Amino acid sequence: MYSKAIKNYCANSNGCLSAWRLLSRRWVVVWLVLMMPLGTAQAQGFAINHAEIVLSDKVYHLNATLDFDFSNDVLEAISNGVPLVLELIIEILEPRRYWYDDEVASLEQRYQLQYHALSEQYIVINLNSGARYTFFSISAALQKIGSVNNLPIIDEQLLEDKDTENYYARIRTTLGFDNLPVPLKLDAWTSRSWWLGTDWVELEL
Repeated sequence: MYSKAIKNYCANSNGCLSAWRLLSRRWVVVWLVLMMPLGTAQAQGFAINHAEIVLSDKVYHLNATLDFDFSNDVLEAISNGVPLVLELIIEILEPRRYWYDDEVASLEQRYQLQYHALSEQYIVINLNSGARYTFFSISAALQKIGSVNNLPIIDEQLLEDKDTENYYARIRTTLGFDNLPVPLKLDAWTSRSWWLGTDWVELEL
């Protein structure tokens, strides 16, 4: 199933007409997947091995070590040159006693990973800053993405201006689907092998 979708993408990345025909036939399946409880869609394969938030020069920074373990379907897509987006989602929250905790701030750090067959290199692009890196192995590329060092997340002053000092942060990682070619995206939505991510990890400020 994935081989066919990937080969179609590699052979004709502009095949929008056939892609939208596929979309019209399978929208019901996608809708059913979207309606699944989050617990059902919770994926395995990614891990947050270490994470901490430190205050430096009146700015809170995140240090973290992330691990990415891809399924065979995802590895096949990478080897065929399909660009993948890995996301680190960060939220700052204020606890509330009788309702959901209030989101004070949020940040998404996004990296694109793609294999370039001609140069036999893995290209990593920081989609937030535009910085570009090249590696000769996928392990080196993932180590770069998974090493989060002194990432600024929020100014201390923005929290001091609030009515309370009782805040905490939480982070999680996930494999994004938005940038996938349409035929492959539909297969990804309906397969657990593509639902890769972590649960939320809470951190003290």
